[in-house]
Amino acid sequence: MSVATTESDSEPTLDLTPAMGQRSGFGNLLRKELGQWWGTRQWWIQLLAWVVILNGVAALIMIDPESTANEAVQTFLLMGAFVIGVGVVLTVQGAVVGERESGTAAWIMSKPVSPSAFILAKLVAHSLGFLVTAVLVPTLVFAAEAAVLLSVPLSYGSLALGVVVVALAVVFYVALTLALGTLSRGRGPVAGIGVGMLLMGQFFAGMLPLALVIVTPWLLGDVATSVALGTELEFNGAIPVIATAVTTSALVLAALWRFAREEF
Repeated sequence: MSVATTESDSEPTLDLTPAMGQRSGFGNLLRKELGQWWGTRQWWIQLLAWVVILNGVAALIMIDPESTANEAVQTFLLMGAFVIGVGVVLTVQGAVVGERESGTAAWIMSKPVSPSAFILAKLVAHSLGFLVTAVLVPTLVFAAEAAVLLSVPLSYGSLALGVVVVALAVVFYVALTLALGTLSRGRGPVAGIGVGMLLMGQFFAGMLPLALVIVTPWLLGDVATSVALGTELEFNGAIPVIATAVTTSALVLAALWRFAREEF
């Protein structure tokens, strides 16, 4: 709030300045984050990497006469739920930590920008970037590969539903990495915990009690495969989907809470 006077009026007039809201600066920060994805070479490097990795392996399976269409779909979705998660952690690990180390975060927070906007802009930009380059485009390429290389037509509607489950896993790992970045002062712990969680699910999920594993994102690849192929699971597939969605929301709230208490 500022006080201003005019020559025609000796009484002071009040010029109200709106207070900074929870989303103050979100639009500008989102444009900055999207610019780092789509205004640089990052987008095509990510896109090329995911098409080569995901679609390259899928093509090898499709041209193998001993493989089936179901094996190609299963491999594509299981790889998507795991490998993209690793890529997310390694890419996003410095989103918060790096800007804190360089002083960029302190400079941004000295402006009329809310801490919530800082975190949410990164969440939206990184999620959108990976969903387009690592999920959407490779899925379209996979569908084209299947149409050309497979003798049995796929159910593309069911495949799309399975891909939605993989997309949930991607958003989860974006939220997890950002939350870890607000808690840690170094990139090592962020990457170590994030990748370690993925590896634990990959190698030890079958050894742990189902009651524990079912509330983690580790089973989302199996759920995606089940949805895409119409196969039965040994557990209720809705549970890991709902649990992951809830956990993702909790991680975002935790990141917002922790970063709002950051001292710059």
